[in-house]
Amino acid sequence: MKRLIAVAAVVLLSVASYAWAAPKDATLTMGFKSETPTHDPHTESSQLSNMTNRWVMQTIMHRTPKGELIHLLAKSHKWVTPKILEFTLRPGIKFTNGEDMDAHAVKYSMERVFDKKLKSRQRRRMRVISKAKGGKVEVVSKYVVRFHLAYPDVGFVNRLGNVGVIIPPKYYSSKPLRYLATHPVGSGPYILKKWARDDHRVYEANPNFWDPRYPKVKHLVVKVIPEAGARVAALIKGEVDVVFNVPPAMWDRVNKSGVAKVVSKPSIRIFRLGFYNKWGGVLDNKKLREAVARAVDRKTLRESVLKGSAEDASVVLHPWTEGYRSPKDYPYPYEYNPALSKKLLAEAGYPNGIDIELMANTNHLKTREAGQVLAGMLRKANIRVKLVQLSPRSFRNSFRKHRKKPGKGFKPFLFFNSFGGGGGDSDLQLGSIFGCRGSWSGWCDKKIEKMIDQASANQDYKKRDEIFSSIAKKGSDDLSVVPLYRLHATFGLRNRVDWDPRVDERIMAWEIGLTGSN
Repeated sequence: MKRLIAVAAVVLLSVASYAWAAPKDATLTMGFKSETPTHDPHTESSQLSNMTNRWVMQTIMHRTPKGELIHLLAKSHKWVTPKILEFTLRPGIKFTNGEDMDAHAVKYSMERVFDKKLKSRQRRRMRVISKAKGGKVEVVSKYVVRFHLAYPDVGFVNRLGNVGVIIPPKYYSSKPLRYLATHPVGSGPYILKKWARDDHRVYEANPNFWDPRYPKVKHLVVKVIPEAGARVAALIKGEVDVVFNVPPAMWDRVNKSGVAKVVSKPSIRIFRLGFYNKWGGVLDNKKLREAVARAVDRKTLRESVLKGSAEDASVVLHPWTEGYRSPKDYPYPYEYNPALSKKLLAEAGYPNGIDIELMANTNHLKTREAGQVLAGMLRKANIRVKLVQLSPRSFRNSFRKHRKKPGKGFKPFLFFNSFGGGGGDSDLQLGSIFGCRGSWSGWCDKKIEKMIDQASANQDYKKRDEIFSSIAKKGSDDLSVVPLYRLHATFGLRNRVDWDPRVDERIMAWEIGLTGSN
């Protein structure tokens, strides 16, 4: 982490040497499957909301297209003590309504996450500065702010590159929440000009944006096109310039069109088969969980359904995160063996098999098809699953209704879901997946939670990496989940688009340029 910050400092200090380059007076149009439910940066925490909010608003830290953690609204930071983190901010930056981006704005923005009226999904990620837990944000001077942490947490710097968007205090404290959800103001490269819900949004370049390199295009339009075939058709017709998640079956159509191409590269989103075992029941039996794992042909799942658009994954961390180990360094321990799967079922007390629900989130590329294939593999091993495929919102509501206590009629179930972790924060990612109160956890292991706390508090990066690696391996070894694959980020781009897509699934619109027309 230290090395990446140092590199970033050199990059950002060189900004002043750039001559002002006005954005190209053209329109970049993108086709999205869905849209963010709100442009309020402190309520949602999804990949989509974090991404689109960043077009208008900014964070203290940032990730480059290659995943390096750099300073953004901050010039530098230092640890005063293991529990006091100090940032020096960039002077002279203005929000688009004229307010100053300064330490007071940082304090207001960070504390706003804990406003009960917001019901923010980000509170747990920011809990280390919660007043209720003993943390606080201190304004030292106009451009110096200190975070007094409730406990040592080195990963907090990582988190500030993903959440903790900085906004103008006067504006946000004077408007109703409903209005703010659709009228965002920030210091970012774009300004939201129009929002036709479930149809399209229109953005214009911020004429006073502080970094002269961005945005590269003056006008930005986002169209909502739910169906993949319709998005691809719009790309080929020239109605949109960029689409995300082009299905492999449509790659040839795009590449042979002469006007567009598919770009696919390994990304960060890891899919897993999980066991909702938090409240006990049949899934307490490790032999039963191993029977499930041995029934899944992970390689065939990748190659038959994803067809070259996924990588093997043996743990739930990705290459950006501390503690990551590749499948070569840590091969998945439970290889496909349907005969052994049936034997283990019998040893677990289910010689005639078992009936159980498999709940699947259908939000990403080929997830509906992957869920069906997964269910078929399990059924062949006498694990008779009832497949329930849900939209992202329905999946979240169904999954989380048992988060604090088992709901009425609760039964343990299997689930098929993914986690991106674009912030590169291992304690967040592992806590979300394995923690007793994790947002996407069906598991509860107090030992894992203690290990996460130990890693978070440790300022020795080598030791942190070792602990995080142990946690990730333990999750696979103990069959808390079955890691299945790491999805590629797959984009369809018109030939006039000048952009090398990021590896974190995020379309940071200000980075995209256009060259002429086609």
